[in-house]
Amino acid sequence: MTPSPFRRPPKAPPRIYGHRGVRGPLPENTLAAFEQALAEGADGIELDTRLCGSGELVVFHDPDLERATGGQDPRPIHRLPYHELARVDLGHGQRIPRLSEVLAWARGRRVLVNVEVKGDTGPHLPLARSVQRALSGVPQGERYLQVSSFHPQILLALRALGCPLLLGFLFHEGQRRWHPWRIGGAVGVGALHPERTMCFPWAIEQARTSGCIVNVWTVNDEREARDLAALGVDGLITDQPGRIRNAVERTTR
Repeated sequence: MTPSPFRRPPKAPPRIYGHRGVRGPLPENTLAAFEQALAEGADGIELDTRLCGSGELVVFHDPDLERATGGQDPRPIHRLPYHELARVDLGHGQRIPRLSEVLAWARGRRVLVNVEVKGDTGPHLPLARSVQRALSGVPQGERYLQVSSFHPQILLALRALGCPLLLGFLFHEGQRRWHPWRIGGAVGVGALHPERTMCFPWAIEQARTSGCIVNVWTVNDEREARDLAALGVDGLITDQPGRIRNAVERTTR
């Protein structure tokens, strides 16, 4: 079987993923931010998707528009139809894209894409069904996509629905007492996405031995990036892909 493109090749640095594209110089989770991540040398992008009021999957992180509009518009995403969301100016001429638009953009460039499914505003099963429908149009054999979530129920539902893509369990520092490395194994995913503070050497080694891909978020410190690369992680999700790529490439020359 051909190795997953998300797996770190031998003697190569970890894959670099632009966190929401890039954050700071351009509005996050927009096509301009994704283009900038590639221009900085990212191997792929990480994005967030959630359902809007018209039932379409849009690429947006927060449950409402407040932060993205500087407090001017607090309306929740799940109550707004896409034609209204499409009119929201995020800055730099950027709008909220549909997931289908970003996937079409990525397919044309052969970019690795980590789709994080947000499950904080509604039932998980209908959301999983919508994600499965959206991904059912992806041509057979496409391996540049993976789907991740903080919600094991969403991942279990996607697997039950026959999702053929790599599934990844996201977890953070606040879940430490739940033993998330073990939960990931119980869910049966092919990838684990720990917060950077959860990267214990024994856990990474155990995950690698079991065949799991390990992608760490959100890594913006160069020394930390080099340390994680030395531990053998497969990918680093970062707000600054150019700087972190340069840092880890210096360790493999």
